[in-house]
Amino acid sequence: MRNKILYTLLMAFMICWSSCNNGNTASKQSKSIVGLSSDTLSIDNVSNKNISISVQNESVISLHSSQENSIVVSLLDVARMVKDKNEVALLALKNDNVLQIKVVVENEIDTVYNYSISPYYNEDVVFSISGQCAPLVPKFSNPTQTIDIKKWLFRKKEHLDNESIHLLCGLINQLSRTNTIEYVTNSIIPVIHSFSGVKYRVNTSIIADYYVLYACSSAKEIDAFVEDVVSNDFDLCVKNPNGEMDCYRQSESNGYKCICLVAINSDWSYKIQPLGLIAIDNSAPVSTLSSYEDNVSKINFPNNMTVLFPSNKPLINGVCDVSITNSAGNGIECNVSFRIIFAGDVKSVTVKRTKKLCYDSWTHKVENKVIDLIDKSSPYTFTYMLHLTDGDNYIPIIVEDNHGNKREFELNERAEFVRTDAPNINIDNNINIDNF
Repeated sequence: MRNKILYTLLMAFMICWSSCNNGNTASKQSKSIVGLSSDTLSIDNVSNKNISISVQNESVISLHSSQENSIVVSLLDVARMVKDKNEVALLALKNDNVLQIKVVVENEIDTVYNYSISPYYNEDVVFSISGQCAPLVPKFSNPTQTIDIKKWLFRKKEHLDNESIHLLCGLINQLSRTNTIEYVTNSIIPVIHSFSGVKYRVNTSIIADYYVLYACSSAKEIDAFVEDVVSNDFDLCVKNPNGEMDCYRQSESNGYKCICLVAINSDWSYKIQPLGLIAIDNSAPVSTLSSYEDNVSKINFPNNMTVLFPSNKPLINGVCDVSITNSAGNGIECNVSFRIIFAGDVKSVTVKRTKKLCYDSWTHKVENKVIDLIDKSSPYTFTYMLHLTDGDNYIPIIVEDNHGNKREFELNERAEFVRTDAPNINIDNNINIDNF
């Protein structure tokens, strides 16, 4: 009997020990594992755990993994998540181009990786354009970048020699780099009405059978243009882009345009190279806000190319509404109150006092009252003296933008004058003096 009790106790102990041992094994298997291979960070067993990753003490990833059991991300992608790229690049420069990436998984793991980041510079792409446009340059080849970095360093009281500044720019480029090639301009975008009489000179390293310049607002426009070109036996093209070239666009199209060199081969394959920016304005200010558009910021092209428009691009769209708020007078002279609501490309509003709006040549003169809106704020109100007659009075209005486009219309002010005849007063002057 005693042996049976001992056996039972032993079996219970073994079962308990086995259960505890399995628990310990399970606990070890659930512990997170952080690994690094080929600059790729992997974290396994992260389900229901808090994860934090920081670069040079700047937190870039902070999450609670409730579903995924593993996370895989490249250290370069982690480094590119930093917000202050200038500051992080400067810290890397001072540490022999090494960034410290810290990984924390709950309270289990706290480890730091030293990541060597290499500078990035745009490959030398030979292209240029001269003529009436704002020339484009690759963002990472922008000569103003060095100037901006020097200003930033000066404000921080950090002096670097030119070689170190060049390296710093390369590190910032690497932290800012994406799969897209971005083009920018340092020039003011000119505004024109058409390409009539305008010629361009182009330099390019692209080899093709035919070349043509086309100004577009989207890549789809180029597709349709190339279709027309090849179907008409390349009649608009030149075989050598080194001479003066014409530029084409969609018929009657306005707006912000990117001038592109389209290099086409005899087999109809073609490449696009963005060269410059231009604005075409043949539209007067519209009358309603719903028709007012000025939100273009970029144009996307194939092969991951994007052209960015500068924030100071010229205004070529405007909205202007003119109305009469009140009129009062005596039938000869009337004070007419006008209100102007405007935005964007609006230069002036003109009220024409025609002969019909003058009582006579002595009271009023035929003239135009021009309201310059350049230094005015919307809404703007003013009063102008006009002669109104009973019924409809048509007042000519001209709205003009800064590029000579005009919209002419008439405002109808209906007037009704109520005149009351003076009452008859009888005065008797027949006084009988005999009664005095």
